[in-house]
Amino acid sequence: MATQTIDGATIFFTDQGPGPSTGPALVLTHGFPLDLRMWDAQANELSERWRVVCPDLRGFGQSKSESPFTIESLADDLHELLSAIKATPVVLGGLSMGGYVALAYAKKYSRDLRGLVLVDTRADADTPEGKANRDKMIALVCQSGNKPIADAMLPRLLAPDAPRARPQVAKAVRSLMESCPPKTIEHALLAMRDRPDQTASLASISVPTLIIVGDTDAITPPAVAQAMHEKIPASQLAIIRGAGHMAPMEQPAQVNQALGHFMSSLP
Repeated sequence: MATQTIDGATIFFTDQGPGPSTGPALVLTHGFPLDLRMWDAQANELSERWRVVCPDLRGFGQSKSESPFTIESLADDLHELLSAIKATPVVLGGLSMGGYVALAYAKKYSRDLRGLVLVDTRADADTPEGKANRDKMIALVCQSGNKPIADAMLPRLLAPDAPRARPQVAKAVRSLMESCPPKTIEHALLAMRDRPDQTASLASISVPTLIIVGDTDAITPPAVAQAMHEKIPASQLAIIRGAGHMAPMEQPAQVNQALGHFMSSLP
């Protein structure tokens, strides 16, 4: 566990595993409104073979900050962090909002990218309905704090049987959401609402790319992942059985297998 000061914010991250002789670092970027702990199962297993870096994005987890941000500025933070700790060029992965950050990084810092992993995410911008829903959530968090956000989001984040079959996962996801500061939730909702559409950039991604999606993901369904797969030239698609939007926490063994195979296949 370590910290690095980036543009006035202290960014917290974990950095596990062997040194650069084992190949590129795998960097895993969390979703909304979560933090790096969502990747614990991946970091603990994959760091036996590769260097694995998991940051808390600005304002999330232990990276305390009340400054606003955009998806692009989060990518800038990430690039500065990875440059400072000599982790570039990287294999960059991100779930949901973390995937938006990864796509922004790929567009702006392609020279510092060895591979891309897009997990339960999408390239297109919010629809007008999606923007309106972000605005409703902003009003809700400003009025009532983070608990109603967790109440509203949890049922859509997990596979339908998760609360019964994997109650510990549902409990862990709720805990992560309820620990996220309301101000950060507000900033993230604004950043996601206003992010640009990256669909046109997908065809220009030239690094090996792994797309991972839960088979019951209600937020970014397999059809969304398939559409990205068809547009990104050097891409693979892994559909995770028995998982919703939180595939790395719901089915860690399957996700770890997909990530391990991908990392092993890199030139």
